[in-house]
Amino acid sequence: MSKLLPLEIKRLGFDGIQVEWNDGVVHVLTSEVLRKNCPSASSLAKRGDTTHDKPLSGKARLNVVSATSETELKLESIWLVGNYALGMRWADGHDTGIFHFSLLYDLGRNHNARLS
Repeated sequence: MSKLLPLEIKRLGFDGIQVEWNDGVVHVLTSEVLRKNCPSASSLAKRGDTTHDKPLSGKARLNVVSATSETELKLESIWLVGNYALGMRWADGHDTGIFHFSLLYDLGRNHNARLS
């Protein structure tokens, strides 16, 4: 099989996405799964990854007030990033994670396997 690519990506309202892949597999990813696995530096830091913790400029980190869980999980929009990834924006304004297609496929495979 050649490179895995999405044939169609549908936003499921505010609740997630459905991706049909070129290998015939269809994955449904909830906004909760997507947000919990967001690859942005701020999301990684919330999950304990401190590799992106110190800014290069030497400036202090800005304290950000957390939004409610409902707001953090409300998926407002998605868009293509080149031909290799999706960008996503949640209702709390978070939109810095770039979801490479390979990450989406792995998330779908792992999440959908638990649903079966």
